[in-house]
Formats: sequence, C-alpha cells, structure tokens
Amino acid sequence: MRFIIILLILVGCGGYRFTQQENPLSQYGIESLSVPMFYNYSSLPDVSADFTRETYRLLTNFSGLKLSSGYNKKSDAILVGIIRSPERMTETLRAGNLRVAKDQAPNAIGGTRQNFYIPGTTDITMVLQVIVIKKPTEEELALLRSSIGSQIASTSKIVFNELIPLRSRYTREILDEPGVDVVATQNAGVQRKTIQGLSEEAAILVRDMILYAF
Repeated sequence: MRFIIILLILVGCGGYRFTQQENPLSQYGIESLSVPMFYNYSSLPDVSADFTRETYRLLTNFSGLKLSSGYNKKSDAILVGIIRSPERMTETLRAGNLRVAKDQAPNAIGGTRQNFYIPGTTDITMVLQVIVIKKPTEEELALLRSSIGSQIASTSKIVFNELIPLRSRYTREILDEPGVDVVATQNAGVQRKTIQGLSEEAAILVRDMILYAF
C-alpha cells in the first residue's frame, strides 16, 4: 500500500510519465499476458467493462508483450482486476453539499409537501485490486479474490498484488419544471461519465505501476 501512495504522488507531479515502452515483465519470464474481464465486487453495477477495456488498451503500448483478451491458459501470466467498494451504497456514493429542495425547485416541490434536502455533489469511492500471477490454479484465483486476497504477499509466482484507491466527485443536476422530469436521467449520465473517468485514471496507474515497479 505504501508503494501505491508513493506512486500516486509521483504520477500527480506535473503529469510526469515514463516514456519506456519495452515489456517490463520480460525479466520475470512473462512475454504473454491474459487480461480477462475484471471482477466487480463493488456496489455499482456494470463497471467491469470500462476498467478492463481501458487497462487492456494502455498495456498494448508495451512492445514485446503479447496480450490476450480473456483468460488464455497458454499465457505466461494473467492480470486479475478486482473492483471493490464499501458494502453500503451510501458509503460508495456519498452525498455532499446538501441543499434545501424547495429553494432549488420550488415549482416541482409545491407548497404542500414537507421540505427536505437534496445533494449537490456525490463522492464515488472504490478500490481496484490488481494482481499479476503466473499460471494460476483455480484455487489460487479463488484465494486472491477472497476477502484476504489483498493481504497475500508477492512471491516468485505472484509478481505483484496491489490496491489502487479511486475517488472522484461529480456535481448533480437540479432542475425545476419542466426539467425535473429528466434530471434523474441526466444525473445517471453524469455518474456514468465519472466512472468512465475513474477507469481511465486506474488504467494509467496500472501501467505506471508496472513501469515503476520493474
């Protein structure tokens, strides 16, 4: 975890990136790597595809590394991605900047309904666990996906096993009539774009993690 904190600091300094493109896993005898669909153990549905796609796309920049989409048993190693979040949705999506509803949309609320508060922003909190393991067995994969999987130390077989914290915030739309009818759809779209941005950020961190680690 300390390594990830250092990586986040370095990556955030002036947009600095390594320009090295050679396969950094070759020194560990890894010339081919499978990238199956990431496991989604988070409270949010349908996020695996974005994280898998963005990570795979950036790893194609390593020359000399043969990538396979999906689990190819012939590959030298497999990259396992596991997306996690707090168990409660209210902790995964934490509301902030509460505003009085009647002040924001008086026509939609009307004068007879009891007043309440609506969030102006939402914080998204997730964690991506990234593992590179050589020729794993089903039992090893099951152990790595378990609640203690993140505590398993690197070995000659497990090249690395790291946690990447991910957090972002988006501003929620608040519209009065007639826009109130579409506000839920707009907020869902904003949330979707925010998660897409998190997947792109995570992919950069995975790529740079490999470069910094090796």
